[in-house]
Amino acid sequence: MVGIDLSPLAVQVARRRGVKDARELPVTQVSLALGRFDTFVMFGNNFGLMGTQRRAPWLLRRFRSIANEGARILAESVNPYKTDNPAHLAFHKRNRKRGRMGGQLRIRIRKGTHATPWFDYLLASPEEMASLAEGTGWERSRVID
Repeated sequence: MVGIDLSPLAVQVARRRGVKDARELPVTQVSLALGRFDTFVMFGNNFGLMGTQRRAPWLLRRFRSIANEGARILAESVNPYKTDNPAHLAFHKRNRKRGRMGGQLRIRIRKGTHATPWFDYLLASPEEMASLAEGTGWERSRVID
């Protein structure tokens, strides 16, 4: 098992909790140097790391290139369209006008005086996840709501 995170503190916590091979690495840098994988686990809404409509297929193809036959991705996302909040609906509309996916966010994480750089984070519906996977060697096979 290999765990990766961009945060050095998250990697330290993972090691303290028993992950023997935890590495500080952005998800965009996964490669054969990590080995081959049977399962990619993206819980905690980490499908969001796909970032954008353009980057998601690229990253999924990258995962496929280091996946064993029969490998799976277990990914979690929040469906941004399960809302009737006018502010959320307006946000989706504004995003689409700008050529972005409805649930695409531009965020950074801040704690006290520490902050990450700004980055794109993607909230995607099950249908969008399936669409993003087309042509990447992956397909959505099951949705647990």
